[in-house]
Amino acid sequence: MARDDLAEEMDGVEITTSEPKQPLFTEQERRILEMYDRLEELQLEIALLKARGVLSQDEPMEASEGDIKKAQQELLKAKAAYQVRNNIIEGVLVANPILKAVHAGINASPAEQDLLPLIEHRDKLSVVLNGFSAKVSSTRSELMKVESEHAIKARENAGLSSRMLALAEEANTQKKEDITDSKLRLQLDQLEGDVKTSRQRWRIMKGTASGTIVGSGVDWARDPKLLGIVLDDDGAEG
Repeated sequence: MARDDLAEEMDGVEITTSEPKQPLFTEQERRILEMYDRLEELQLEIALLKARGVLSQDEPMEASEGDIKKAQQELLKAKAAYQVRNNIIEGVLVANPILKAVHAGINASPAEQDLLPLIEHRDKLSVVLNGFSAKVSSTRSELMKVESEHAIKARENAGLSSRMLALAEEANTQKKEDITDSKLRLQLDQLEGDVKTSRQRWRIMKGTASGTIVGSGVDWARDPKLLGIVLDDDGAEG
């Protein structure tokens, strides 16, 4: 809880000093944090016991679907109110030492002075996290754009394939060199060129998307959709 959150923030922070390492908390401070954690546990246990008592006394033996939904809604509201209250309490408890550590300067207590490097480290991590979040968002936007272009090209390829099949049926078993109709032969040449160009564009788009995903730092190997984009090979030639 309060003590655990502070321990997580201090994880990975290296503080160099020539003096022997002092305990992070005095005995009194440690006992206060333990009592605060225990108080939260007791409050939660009391709330659960009260809820059980109300249910055992007031609720019928068989609950209807509406009763269950109503109870679920009330439970969600109670959990939200409990979480908000705890967040406010922790915010009040944490804000004052942070303000003193940042603004008190030489008037800060030793504990507040020790807190300042941790606050600065937390702020640096927040900046890094924001940078990663922006990069992930940009990568997802690029991925959506590529997927949209891919869908368009897939429809175009389907149309070209249909036209090619129609021409193939029209030409029947004739070879391309045997087609005497110059207009039909020109149309077939143009269609083959369109198919080749479309395939080349698809490979370029796929390569760009794969490079963007791999270079983004996103764990694409665990996402089947991203994995399919990175490793997929249509095997088309030309």
